Amino acid sequence: MARKSRARLFNEAPKKGDTPVLAGEYGRLSVEDGDDMEQNSIGNQQKIALHHLEQHPEIKLVDTYYDNGYTGMNYERPGFLRMFQDLKSGRINCVIVKDISRLGRHFVETSELVERTLPQMGVRLICINDCYDSADENADALALTMPLKMVMNDYYVKDISHKIRSSISAKMAEGEFLPAAGSVPYGYIRNPQRMTYDMDAEAAAVVRQIYEQRADGASFHAIARLLNEHHIPSPGKLKFLRGTTNAKKYENALWVRGTVRKICTDQVYIGNRVHGKLKRDKVGQEKKKRSEAEWKVMEYAHPPIVSMALYEQVQRINREEAQRRDGYRTRPGCGDDYRDLLRGMVFCAECKSLMSPAKGCARAGAKTQSRIYYDCNGYRYFADTRCCSHSIRQETLMQALSDTLNQQVRAAVDVGQLAKSLDTMPGAVFYQSEAKRRYVSISTKRRHIEARMEQLLTDLAQRVIDRREYDDIKKQYAKKYDELLQEETRALSDLRAKDAALSITQKWLDAVKRYQKLPSIDRGLLELLVERIEVSKDGTIRIVLRYDDPYRPIAEYLERIEANRDGRF
Repeated sequence: MARKSRARLFNEAPKKGDTPVLAGEYGRLSVEDGDDMEQNSIGNQQKIALHHLEQHPEIKLVDTYYDNGYTGMNYERPGFLRMFQDLKSGRINCVIVKDISRLGRHFVETSELVERTLPQMGVRLICINDCYDSADENADALALTMPLKMVMNDYYVKDISHKIRSSISAKMAEGEFLPAAGSVPYGYIRNPQRMTYDMDAEAAAVVRQIYEQRADGASFHAIARLLNEHHIPSPGKLKFLRGTTNAKKYENALWVRGTVRKICTDQVYIGNRVHGKLKRDKVGQEKKKRSEAEWKVMEYAHPPIVSMALYEQVQRINREEAQRRDGYRTRPGCGDDYRDLLRGMVFCAECKSLMSPAKGCARAGAKTQSRIYYDCNGYRYFADTRCCSHSIRQETLMQALSDTLNQQVRAAVDVGQLAKSLDTMPGAVFYQSEAKRRYVSISTKRRHIEARMEQLLTDLAQRVIDRREYDDIKKQYAKKYDELLQEETRALSDLRAKDAALSITQKWLDAVKRYQKLPSIDRGLLELLVERIEVSKDGTIRIVLRYDDPYRPIAEYLERIEANRDGRF
């Protein structure tokens, strides 16, 4: 039965277009799928896609992409982003999904993707259960129903989100809501039977120690350093040691100032459970901090770790420290400020930690300006236990950045001339001509095999050949068809080699030309040209460029041409 079905499908395979269909299968599952969790499972989505591929042998599955546990309102999903990167690079030119809701549930975002982004990229979209294929001649008619489905998907996820939030709010009001185990405050463990927290003896002793040290006037930084010196596991490392989390980032996590500060200001340690510190207004939006007046506080919800007297004493010290900071005099400004421009791009070359900006203030009454410098977060935030103290002024960074980009400008002149010469270079012209001839020849042979396979089925139906002869000949044809399809893919790569090389080089040239025209570099251009900036403890600056070698794409293409001269096309 399977053989008969596959043979029939050669009749149904689309004949238009010679470009091989290189597909990526995408699947997504999240809690918003509710009662349809089994129907929408990743495994079920995969079965549906594989069944569709069996019916369409002209489509070659290149890779699969899955996001498990991600809402359709979030378009920063790892699998989705990896798939999109492969679409942009040309590794795949077709996307297969179970239905349109797997791509996303946000109406505007999904509509933009389906109606503009993918068509502009020349990408074919197949939504199996929606009976939609953008390459179908009736795709325009079917597309009329797609917006309605997108609106329904958008409404569905918002309705589910509203119901979940309403349910959680009701449970909070009744004192019946407990956060997941990973969200339980340090010093406690979850007791779902009694809907409360139980005291964690090991961690609770550390919390009391922190409060006592703070009450004696110790700074948050000093407390963190002392805890690290005594090898007391930080909250993250304790979870890792107990197996609550497998995230590698917690394996060697240390106490930092921020963690100590959070513990010393949290009323959970006097027995109060607080909900609603962070909340999103609408589905798809980022969570935002709420004012204390909006918090939902349940008093005496669990056993306290510290006494009310000790807690109040620590809060008084916290307030006094904050008041002292408010009283600090304003120092002279720092002149040019490039913090927004360089934010998130400067890294320590030794420990690979981010280097964050800080403002070094001039003395009160001084005529000199303050300065902005970058120092290693591995040293700053890990109580001086990681890396070493080293910093660099923003002016030094900007000078190094300017020198590097100016070198790129000088290189652009030679690269631009080389790129233009490819259109008239005899070797390149001959290579393109031969690549096109070879691609057309292989495509013709492949279509000829398709025609033979169609005729083979007709011969079987008319009893010109018997089943044994049909199976033997079909096997030979299928093998030849697969070989030709692979050759056709390679030939297409050869034919597109020049465009691919020039495309990468042209992006770099355009960025460099834009840099020349601007009065000063902006953030968008910086991200386009520079991947990261690394600073060593000796002050050495290494600027890692996104186009580290602008000659390479053209050089690789010229190597292809040279190989063709030796008969190795």
